[in-house]
Amino acid sequence: MTGAALVGAISACAVAAAGGQILLAEPNAPSIVTGAEAQPAPQPLALFDQLVERYWRLSAYEDLTHIVQITTREGQAPHRVETRIACRIDNDTLRIETPGSQVREGIGLDTPLKKSPAMDALVLRYNLWLAPHMALRFTDDPLKEFRLGVKEGFTPTKAEHVTAEKKQWVRLELKSGDGLSEDYTARFDLFVNLQSMLVERIEGEQRLPDGAEYRTTLDITPILTEQAEPVNQSQSTD
Repeated sequence: MTGAALVGAISACAVAAAGGQILLAEPNAPSIVTGAEAQPAPQPLALFDQLVERYWRLSAYEDLTHIVQITTREGQAPHRVETRIACRIDNDTLRIETPGSQVREGIGLDTPLKKSPAMDALVLRYNLWLAPHMALRFTDDPLKEFRLGVKEGFTPTKAEHVTAEKKQWVRLELKSGDGLSEDYTARFDLFVNLQSMLVERIEGEQRLPDGAEYRTTLDITPILTEQAEPVNQSQSTD
């Protein structure tokens, strides 16, 4: 399956996961309100590396995520898909529950597919499309593999303090390529809670292979985090 076909298939699956709920996009979707903070922001690359380390050390994790996806194609009205999912790290495996999967399981139709490395890779790509923050844990090179369809990978380009709805985050901007060109194909902003070092919001925009403009917003509510203890290098075994 080609990259373009896979992106198209994943987009179609996202609609199905939302129960087929496709709505016309609002002309002026609300955006997060930002505000400057006095303390200096961390360096973008250093912050990204800390995030990767944090997610790799999670022994157990669960969140509830509200997703809004808007796709715009030339000559067509924008389409908006809204859904909620649950993300879980279980025994080093990523599990995503969607409304569709919950319904199928509830009526006994959630028959597991035949396991194979190719099928496992496809399922993982679909899950990471829905929950890009999980790419911090489930990809070998998170900057290179952060988003399907962005072969050039990403560069952390900016980190700044922001405030919205009485919450404070550091917004970490990732741009495709080397981060220098304004003609980028994708940009994702990760809103990081510095106390927990977890991503609580994502705003992304991406140009799909067929020329469509794709935007997504995720509001992420972590509900369980357990972290493995770091290995004490001073300990030795005789």
